[in-house]
Amino acid sequence: MKKIDASPADVSMDESKLILLRKSIEKDIENGISDGSVVLVARGGRIVLHEAIGYSDKRNGRKAQIDDVLPIMSLTKQLTAATLFRFVDRGQVALTTRIAEIIPEFGQKGKERVTIREALSHQAGLPMQHPLEDWRDGNEAYVAKICQLPLEPAPDGVANYHAGAAHAVLGEVMRRLDEKKRPLHQIMADELLQPTGMSDTALSLKGRADLVKRLAPITMRDDSPDALPPRDIEQIAEICADVEFLAGGAFSTAYDQFRFAEMLRLGGTLDGVRVLSPAIIRAATTIQTGNKLHGLFMGAAERDHTDAFPANIGLSIYVRGEGIFVTNMGTLSSPRTFAGSGFGGQLFCVDPERDITFVHLVCGYPQLYNARKRSQRLSDLVMSSVLD
Repeated sequence: MKKIDASPADVSMDESKLILLRKSIEKDIENGISDGSVVLVARGGRIVLHEAIGYSDKRNGRKAQIDDVLPIMSLTKQLTAATLFRFVDRGQVALTTRIAEIIPEFGQKGKERVTIREALSHQAGLPMQHPLEDWRDGNEAYVAKICQLPLEPAPDGVANYHAGAAHAVLGEVMRRLDEKKRPLHQIMADELLQPTGMSDTALSLKGRADLVKRLAPITMRDDSPDALPPRDIEQIAEICADVEFLAGGAFSTAYDQFRFAEMLRLGGTLDGVRVLSPAIIRAATTIQTGNKLHGLFMGAAERDHTDAFPANIGLSIYVRGEGIFVTNMGTLSSPRTFAGSGFGGQLFCVDPERDITFVHLVCGYPQLYNARKRSQRLSDLVMSSVLD
C-alpha cells in the first residue's frame, strides 16, 4: 500500500480545501448519510491525501481502514470495459462488431444490429435493470435470458443506462473470444488487474480469502424513492462473492482504484507496463452518446425540481463535457474530466487538464441520486484546491 508521497503545497494544492473535504465527509457520517469513506487525492500521480474516515461496518463497530476491501458496484463496468479493450487492441474484436457475430443467439427480436460500441455506451436497447433472479445463477445463464428478450429502444434523446445486461453480454463476448478458455474472473485478472498491479481487486471472491477478511458489507442508509430497489442493492456483495457479475460484482480498495485511474490518465501505461493503447483510451473517454439525456436519473431529477442532465457516456467511462448540471465529477472540473461511477457514491475521477486523480469509496450508501449530488460537492472541493 503506497503511502502519501507529497504535501498539498508540493503540488500546488490548497490544503485547507482538503481539510474541508474531510470535514464534509465527517459531517455526512454524523448526519447518517453514510457510515464511512476511504478517500484518495493525487496530483501528477503524487498522493497528497489517503485517509479512512468513519466506519466500514458500523453495525459491528469496525472502523474504516485505508486497505478495506469494498464492493465497488458499477465501477466494475469500467474494469469490464477495460478488459475488453485488450481484445480490441489485439484486433480480436472491433467497436463496430455486431454482438450477434460472436453470440449468434443474441441476434434475434430486433437485436441483430446491436454493436460492441452500443453495449459499451449504454445504447444497446437492453433493459435498464433486471431482478436479482436474472443474474444470480451466473453470467452464462443471465446472457441466455438476455438473448431471448426483444430490443427495447430508449425514447428519442435518451440513453437508457443498462444496470446489468450490457456488460454481462460483453463478458460473454470475451469468454467466447478467449482462446485459453479462462473463466471471466481469470480473464479480468490476467488481462487487466495483474498488469495494472491491482493485487487487491477481484471479480468475485473465489479463492481470495485474503480479501474476504478485509471486506466491508453493503448497507443502505437511504430508503427514499430511486431507480434501483435498496434491498436488492444490499444483497449484491453476498451474491457476488461467488457469482461473476460483470456490471457490479467486483471488490477493490481505494488504492487499487487509484492505480486503475492513473493507468488511464497516463494513456495506458503504469510503472513502465503498457496495459492499453492511447487510442482506445481516447475513444473510451470521448462522449459517445451525443446530447442524449441520462435515462437513469430522469425521474429523480424531476422529483428534485431539477432539469434532466446529459448522459455524457464514453465507452463505459463517463465524461464531464460542457455545461453546468448535476454531475458526480463536480461543476468545477474541466470538460475532458472522466470518471467511473458506482451505486452509493463509489467514484474515481480524473481531470487530465489539472492532473488530478480523486477516488472516493463509500460504506453505508445514500440512494443513487443523492449520492451523485454528494459526489459533486466533494469533487468540487478537490477541484477548488488546485492553485495553478
